[in-house]
Amino acid sequence: MTVWADLEALAAEEAGLVADERFDQLPAIYDRRDALLAALPQPLPREALEPLRRALSAHRATASALAAHRDAVASELGRLNRGRAGVRGYARAYDVQR
Repeated sequence: MTVWADLEALAAEEAGLVADERFDQLPAIYDRRDALLAALPQPLPREALEPLRRALSAHRATASALAAHRDAVASELGRLNRGRAGVRGYARAYDVQR
């Protein structure tokens, strides 16, 4: 396989990991991507353009999915924080000690 085909396959692998919520495996993907990007020839051959465009498109979609996950986690954390503040209020009202 070529470097650009490997990058395209890696983008699909990254998308699968995000879809499966296996975020702990993403740093290894990022390390592999950095190595592949460093190995790209300069100038790029014409046949590299379409696979690299597809890889970029997949990566952008994955970044959007990650942002949605991040926003959902932030929302849940905010909800938990507000609930915790409410519980503290009840504890003070009823003089509950830790």
